[in-house]
Parts: sequence; structure tokens; C-alpha cells
Amino acid sequence: MNAKARRLASPDFFAAVLLAFAAVALYLPTLGAGFVWDGYSTVMLNDYVHDVRHLFDVLTLRVMHMDVVDNNRPVQVASVILNWAMWGENPAGHHFVSIVLHAAVVLLLFAICRKLSPGASPWAAVFAMLIFAVHPVNCEAVSEVSYRNELIVAACVLGALNFATVFRSEWSRKNLVLGAFSVLLVFIAVAAKENGAAGAAALVCYWFLFRRREPRAGWLALCGAAVLAVVLFLIARFTLPPPDSVIFFSKPQYLGGSLTQAIQIQPRIFAFYIRQIVWPQNICADYGPYAIRNFGYGASLATLIAVVLAQGIVAARNRGFAFGAAFFWFALLPVSNLVPIFRPMADRFLYLPMCGVAMMLASIPWGGANVRRVAAAVAIAAAIVFSAVTFQREKVWHDNLALWSDAVKKNPYASDAAVNLGGALFDAGRLEESLAEYQRAVKLTREKDAESLAGMALPLDALGRTAEADAAYKKAVSLEARYAHPDLLVKGLTWDKKNDALLQAIADRNARRQDASF
Repeated sequence: MNAKARRLASPDFFAAVLLAFAAVALYLPTLGAGFVWDGYSTVMLNDYVHDVRHLFDVLTLRVMHMDVVDNNRPVQVASVILNWAMWGENPAGHHFVSIVLHAAVVLLLFAICRKLSPGASPWAAVFAMLIFAVHPVNCEAVSEVSYRNELIVAACVLGALNFATVFRSEWSRKNLVLGAFSVLLVFIAVAAKENGAAGAAALVCYWFLFRRREPRAGWLALCGAAVLAVVLFLIARFTLPPPDSVIFFSKPQYLGGSLTQAIQIQPRIFAFYIRQIVWPQNICADYGPYAIRNFGYGASLATLIAVVLAQGIVAARNRGFAFGAAFFWFALLPVSNLVPIFRPMADRFLYLPMCGVAMMLASIPWGGANVRRVAAAVAIAAAIVFSAVTFQREKVWHDNLALWSDAVKKNPYASDAAVNLGGALFDAGRLEESLAEYQRAVKLTREKDAESLAGMALPLDALGRTAEADAAYKKAVSLEARYAHPDLLVKGLTWDKKNDALLQAIADRNARRQDASF
């Protein structure tokens, strides 16, 4: 039997096939879902991605200086352009690509875990990958097509690591190619999303934990090139975007208003994430202060210290676990609020860190037969429970009405959820319910949010309450001047053309009345 035949007949190959099947099978229902939340604006409203000729701007990075959504994530833009060219308005095709990418991540993760912890039980890797494949916190990244960048980042970082495992610190054509592919994948990862920067850190960590006894010249070149690729891209990311933008009209602010406040709040978010990984509950598309209301600063900080100490104790004796723990934090730090981000917490931020969790689980030795039986029973039970929760979450991500109804139920204080639910109800023709949600959003934001006020004007106008609609619209304009020109909302991908036309009618009516008063 030749080497290729032996590989195909190996237990690892069959395990990989079963894992890929599980990852695909669980997410097949998403093929019947539509474009929701950011996916609708990214794919349907974004005319830029509807022209495949714009790939030239993306590949040359010229897009980073254009007023285009995700201009600082050119790989994500390229992904959407190619998907539109292949599938157009058919959401099933876009979802199919995400499902395939998720399965690829599972396979790449399985491969790297077997290489990092060859002495561990292969069943440990199988069950760790199974839990990763079906874990509910990963559902957001897989089910919402515009969050595919999380999958791209994970696939590229894991691909870079797999290339690094066969790289040798010797100057040869093969090693030069392996190193080049590894660095290229790190660059693609960070160009898909900023947390791809974890790829360079992971390569350095891999070298230090597993390969530092080898001649250093080749490894220094590989790691140095990866770090340089990340640094150069991040410099471009923060310096090239256009100073004036219709899309990015506001900048993210520190959580709590300052770095000091963000540092005080972040441990509570980390503790919340840890809870969601271990025991996911009340999973929601729009988290906020309400989600961490029971996570006190002292208890959260104590939890973090305990987790890090436990990781350190195990890591001191297990290099595979050490790498997984480091990978977890490398992946989590870029999506913390130590650097201002638009959304302070989200399930999709955990997709890459969950790879680190899987690495840690895969590295743990199972011990004797009795321990293996107990561990297998626990892993299978967890996989069954997680699969059931994920299956239910897929139904939530089916359409905007289902998504925002669930979000409002789970987080009644989320103003964004209330606004989006109001819009979904309006599109469904349920005017009174739409108005109620918009009114609730206005109340939650203390009448300081232009979007909720402008949105409220639509059902008011449709219900014949013209005076109230005009008052709400005028208040929105006073808070944010661009609402005086609804066409800017379309250019900014905030509103679709249908609802923009309705708002434009309200704007024109108010303009005529103002002209008549002079």
C-alpha cells in the first residue's frame, strides 16, 4: 500500500470526513435563509460589489482609499464580489460558501491539533472538533453571510500554521514556497479582518513552543515576514481610508467613553464570553450592558485570574495546551474594547478564539479506559446539546423578523434591536406593531437617536398620522443633518431604496411647507 492509500485508510482521514459531514449537515437549513442584518446591506444594497471589474481595485488595495463598505477589509470585499458574480441575489449560494468554509476550518483545525498534540488520544481531537463544529456561539459567523470574514480569517490562520508545521529552517525551494504561502495566508487573514493579526502572533508562538531548537535563520525570516506583513497592512488600514465618508460618518468610541472605563468593563465582557463558551445561554444578536448586568467587576476579574492560572498550570506541562491557550487570547484581544470597536461584544468575535479552545481540549490526555469513557460521554452529550441549540439559532437567523423578534425578547433594552424589529415589522405591513417598536426605541434612546425617530415617521405616515410623522422626521434632522437628504442614507447603505422613497416623500412635504411659509 503506497503512502497516499495509507493516508486515505487512516483513522484520521475517516474522522476528518465525519467531522466535515457534521459541520455541513448541521448548517444545511441556512440554505433556505435570506439576507439578514448587515448581510442585506453588504450584498443587496452595496452596488460596488455588483461589478466584478472592481476586483482590480481590491487586488491592488486601491479600494482602501475609496468610500466603500469594508474598504479596510479588501479580502472581505473580494469575497462578496466573487459571490455576487457566482450567485447574484440568490442567498442560498452565499450561505453555501459559508457552510463550506466552516467545514474547511473544522478540517484545518483537526489537522493542526493532531500535529500539535500527536501524543494525545485521537479521540480527544475528534470530540474537540465536533464541539467546535456544532457550538452555538459559532452560529452567527456561519449563518450571516457578511460575517464570513471570521471564517476566512480562521481558515487562513490555520492554513498558515499547517504550512508552518512542515516548514524547515533550511534554504531550499520547498521551504521557501512553504514559508511564502504561510506569510501570504497571514496577510490574507488580516486583510479580511483585523483579528487576522493573531496569525503572526500564532506563528511566533508556534516557533517558540515547538521549533526553537532548530536553526533560527529560517524561522526568524518566516516570523519576521509574517509580522511585517501584518504591520504594513495595519498601517495602510489606519492611514488610507478617505477622510470624508458617506458610509463611515462616525467613528467607534471607547466603551464607557474612555480607555479607563473600557479597561474596567472589559473583564466583565471576557467573563461573559467564558460563560457563553462553557454554557451558552440567552444567545442574542445584540448584546449590551443588559447581557453583563449580573457580571460584577470583582467576580469577573477573579474569574479571569482563575482561568489564566488554570491555563498556566496545564500549559506548563503540555505544549499543545499552551499553544491553544495563547491562541485563544491572541484571537480575543483584537476584538476587545481596548481599541475602540463599533460593537462591544458579539458571538462572531468568538469564532477564532473558539479554535484555541478546541486546541486546548484536543491536547488533554484522557488517561485510563474509565476516564476515556466518561470524557467521551461528556463530549457526546455536550455535542448533542450544542447541536440542538445551534439548530434553533439557525431558525432565528432565517429572516430579519425572526432575528430581531428574538433579540428584543432576549435583550429588551437593546435600542438597535428595537429599531431593526420596527423596520422588519414595517416591511411586513404590520404598521401598528412597527410603530410600537420604533416608539420603544425612541424611549430607550431618550429621543437622541435620529434613526429611530426617522424610522418612526414611516409607520406614522402610513397610518395617516401626518403631523406626528413630520414632527418625528424634523426631530431626526435636528439630531443628524444627513436625514434632510434621504438619498445619502441609501449611499451610506443605511436605508434601502423603497423605504428611502417613503422618507423622501416626508422630506419633500416638509420642504414644500417650509417654502410656503416664506
